[in-house]
Amino acid sequence: MPRFLRLFFSVLALLAWSAHVQGAPAYSAFKFDGQFTPQILNDLGQVAGVGQDGRPVIWNPDGSVQQLAGSVSQLTITGFNNRGTVVGNAVIPGYSLPQPVAWRDGGAVERLPFQGLGGFTAGVNNRGDIIGYMAGASGTGSGQVGFVQWGDGSTPQLFDNYLPQMINDHGLVIGQLGGDWGLRGWQDGVFAQEPYSGLFVRALNNEGRLAGMHDNYHAFSLIDREGQRDIRDLWSGFAHALNDTGSVVGETELSLHAMLWFEDRAYNLDHLWNEAAYSGWTLLNAWDINNDGAILASALGPQGGTATFLLSPVPEPQIATLLLAGLALLALRWLAQRKLAARLASSSLLALLACSAYAQEAPAYRAFRFDGQFAPKFLNDAGQVAGLGPDGKPLIWNRDGSLVHLPSVAGELTLTGFNNQGTVIGNITIPGFTQSQPVRWRNGGEMELLQFAGMGGYAAGINNRGDVVGYRLPGTSGPIGFIQWGDGSAPQVFDDYAPYLINDLGYVIGGHTGEFGARSWYNGNFGDHHLAYDFYLLAVNSEGRVAGYQENASAFTMLEHGSKWDYQELWSDYAYDINDAGSVVGETDYRRAMLWYRDRPYVLDHLWNETEYAGWFLQGAWDINASGQILARGVNEWDTRGTFLLSPVPEPTQGALLLAGLALLGSLRLKPGRRAA
Repeated sequence: MPRFLRLFFSVLALLAWSAHVQGAPAYSAFKFDGQFTPQILNDLGQVAGVGQDGRPVIWNPDGSVQQLAGSVSQLTITGFNNRGTVVGNAVIPGYSLPQPVAWRDGGAVERLPFQGLGGFTAGVNNRGDIIGYMAGASGTGSGQVGFVQWGDGSTPQLFDNYLPQMINDHGLVIGQLGGDWGLRGWQDGVFAQEPYSGLFVRALNNEGRLAGMHDNYHAFSLIDREGQRDIRDLWSGFAHALNDTGSVVGETELSLHAMLWFEDRAYNLDHLWNEAAYSGWTLLNAWDINNDGAILASALGPQGGTATFLLSPVPEPQIATLLLAGLALLALRWLAQRKLAARLASSSLLALLACSAYAQEAPAYRAFRFDGQFAPKFLNDAGQVAGLGPDGKPLIWNRDGSLVHLPSVAGELTLTGFNNQGTVIGNITIPGFTQSQPVRWRNGGEMELLQFAGMGGYAAGINNRGDVVGYRLPGTSGPIGFIQWGDGSAPQVFDDYAPYLINDLGYVIGGHTGEFGARSWYNGNFGDHHLAYDFYLLAVNSEGRVAGYQENASAFTMLEHGSKWDYQELWSDYAYDINDAGSVVGETDYRRAMLWYRDRPYVLDHLWNETEYAGWFLQGAWDINASGQILARGVNEWDTRGTFLLSPVPEPTQGALLLAGLALLGSLRLKPGRRAA
């Protein structure tokens, strides 16, 4: 076989392998602009919803919106099929109670022709069969009549004691039979033998599979096979919809995270999309999915505020990149006989790599989960982590996985700082002292008691020079605060100032006696102005930029310029740490770990997607080092908790392009030319 064909088939094999190993699809996101309230999605990608005037609309994938005709109020949409038929419940002229209504194929509103004072539709399938029930119907013991109005126009099916709630395209109905504890199936005039007891069924697909929630708040997927019920728990929370491939969408408990069940695995949907325009948005709940895998979900913005998103699956970026690289490789192989073409190809590839590097947003992250043998607290720029072991004593975790146990006495220990020299500081109750005492372990050595005037104190922070700041505790005598310099020179003590943050240049943040709020100190001089009492400063970098949060407001960074502070709002709620590049980590309301990177907020769950941790959610991030590594706490779909070290990695597109470029350049065998003398 010619080498050209071998190369071609190798590229095809690589593409096929890449497609095989990928997990759940990546998604592109479209945010609806508020001109209507999206409700239901069909397989054509259309969305039915309620307009601002309270009447139904259909949104098309080209962005156009069709308003459906008819005078209605108090509208609730309950179904939408691939024909464009919308069903629901609304008050219409001539009636004081909600009536079952339909807009067939985008036409005008019509009331379904059933007797009763009022009624409700519950759904419609793609054949046009509509289900529901009427209330106040005469001639029945209960005054209620369930119905199936067949899409082919045949005589409707009426029930005296059965209220249909969902129907699939084969006419399988799930509903409530009087006296049952749970829903029961019906098809072709026959009821299923057993009800679905203890299950809250929310969705039905054409396979006959159900999805919903147990009475113990576990989402489930279920199907009857040869008289046996095959049920699978999906995650802790609720399932709202499923498609014909068995993919399920829903949410975790308390509407905290939108979820997807795809090919036997639960996914946090925030792992599966990452768009710069919506980098700070996070998904709370997914309630509809069509057969193409498109999803309707509600989302929360970085400054609060909610919106609805349509998520559409897209090809894996690695596949697209490999395809382009493969085509370029084959084309350039053909052109390689010309030295000029080869040079142009090399230059173009390098330019493409440079553009890719320039265009990237926040980095992608890989995750390492600590195994519980210690509680991580602080991260330094060498990638070491200081924490507390199960015995309450301090230790240092190294990047090779080894642990250094630091010597300590028995006592209640709190760690408060860790620098690049490997020095750990904290506070511990020591026998012989009535108050907690400030202590340190220099470079992994013995525990030392920090000596300064006073009988009790608190070590609050340390910089990379080894300078330690702190203050005395209430009820003790002596100076209010101290700086113990790392070079061994005489400590700086304050009679009326309590330092708690210090950067590598000796710039200090603390509280002045009699003031409600922070004030800076540097080289013997206090800042001109203190901040208001509701500003909480938690970190300072080498530039002097501080990060923190304002009570009942937002996370922020601020930089002091003479007599004023330059304020930058980040997101709603808390900022905990900042590095020298100005990247900030923290969390929002609804417990989302956040990153501020190059003047933009990011939900950290958007920036990592590893199959092993597909169902995990990062709830908060509290430490970031100079390399961009992050300490964060998380929980999975079953409420198991863990702590993660997130490490930035090159953008996947860059890595793929680099490999493609190396393969390309290596494949170009140019005929040797005559060298210039």
